[in-house]
Amino acid sequence: MKKIFIFFLIAVVKIWAIDLDFNTYSSDFTQLVKSKNSTLRYSGHFIISKDKAFWEYTAPNKKEIYINKNRVAIIEHDLEQVIFSKLDNIPNLNQIFKNAKQISKNKLLAKYEKIDYTLILDQDKIQSISYKDEFENDVTITLSNQIKNPKIDPKIFEFKIPKNYDIVQ
Repeated sequence: MKKIFIFFLIAVVKIWAIDLDFNTYSSDFTQLVKSKNSTLRYSGHFIISKDKAFWEYTAPNKKEIYINKNRVAIIEHDLEQVIFSKLDNIPNLNQIFKNAKQISKNKLLAKYEKIDYTLILDQDKIQSISYKDEFENDVTITLSNQIKNPKIDPKIFEFKIPKNYDIVQ
């Protein structure tokens, strides 16, 4: 599930980098993942530019994700490890959402690889994205405190690995 969540967040970054007119974007987020037996709630903040992103999770665990084009570094503080990976086969969500059908004033439906994504908009801002993942979990990502084109120190996209952390590649 972790890979799918990261994959989807990267894909959301790709949407904003292409479709919305901005150079930088910042938002708080809450993600609910509901399965038949439980509900997980994640929250944090992200900052993105045209080709980089920084996601900071504050709950339930502290985690940082740094994205530079298709390279990812995930710092898992509870596990004292850093995971490096490369993202391949990111779907072209720009094309998906260009073809999405408006089903009401502020609601769009997009389909990609047998998954339906529901986007709720408010004044041309994405307020939430909902979908059922491949494990039949209901996922909803809600955005708040969105800021378009904030001034960002480029150093925010540079990660520092604590000395005692394991490195996984």
